[in-house]
Amino acid sequence: MAQEEKKAEKGEKAEKAGEKAEKAKAEKIKGDVGLLDTEKNYMILVTKEGKLITLDFDQKTKPTMLEEKDVKMSDVGLGSSADVEYVTKGEQKLVTKMEFRPAKGE
Repeated sequence: MAQEEKKAEKGEKAEKAGEKAEKAKAEKIKGDVGLLDTEKNYMILVTKEGKLITLDFDQKTKPTMLEEKDVKMSDVGLGSSADVEYVTKGEQKLVTKMEFRPAKGE
């Protein structure tokens, strides 16, 4: 009986961990970089529909230029076409992954 209780307890912990993981599920959006502030660590992405989405980033955010080389957020230019993955934490949308194509002329 004690073993069954331990199994049930482990199952409950696994369910709770799964619930936490679901809450932080990454979402994907595409658009052009309209603003990039590397001092305040946020950016605004403009979707094809013209919607402005404010996204935050931190030192863990790893943007990748589609030439497959690692770059810094400061290397992302305005007007770049970006595919962004982010998680919502409260009212903050935190970028977890970003791929971009530099704007023409860069």
